Amino acid sequence: MFLQGIWTSIRIVLFFIVMLAVAWGMPYEDLVDTFIYTHISYSEAEKITKQILGEPYPEPYDSISDYISLIINTLISVPLMGVIISAYNAITRKTKSAELPKEWALSILRRFGKIALFTFLFWALLRLLPYDMIFPAGETHSNFVMTVAFGFHLLSAVFGYRFITKIIKSASKTP
Repeated sequence: MFLQGIWTSIRIVLFFIVMLAVAWGMPYEDLVDTFIYTHISYSEAEKITKQILGEPYPEPYDSISDYISLIINTLISVPLMGVIISAYNAITRKTKSAELPKEWALSILRRFGKIALFTFLFWALLRLLPYDMIFPAGETHSNFVMTVAFGFHLLSAVFGYRFITKIIKSASKTP
């Protein structure tokens, strides 16, 4: 179990490294900005940003640009990470080359599902937990307090994710 946790941690760190490499190596900002200014009006950008953040944002085009850039980065990084993990599995487990495309495709779908589940869980907890009671609007709080609140929220999302995945795994094991 301990080694499984270490292997999972290594894969998460490797995924962050792959995402950073894609962000630095792939010039897609101009493509994103062109797409946004061509296809999304300012009022639509405000609506989208308000839906995601829960409040109006002063620069909705910048916010939408960041979201789309993150989505593109993820769409590139997940298959790239799948190639790296599949190559590692082929070397260590001596996987047959005919099985690699299927293993790669399934790992990509699994990773996209995990990312979608965790993102939704993080967002849902952010919207449902009563943070406005703890942090009333209009008051300023220290960076330490906000860091602790964010850490608590992230930990809540991680525990919720682990709980959901445990339920799914136990349900799939029972005949």
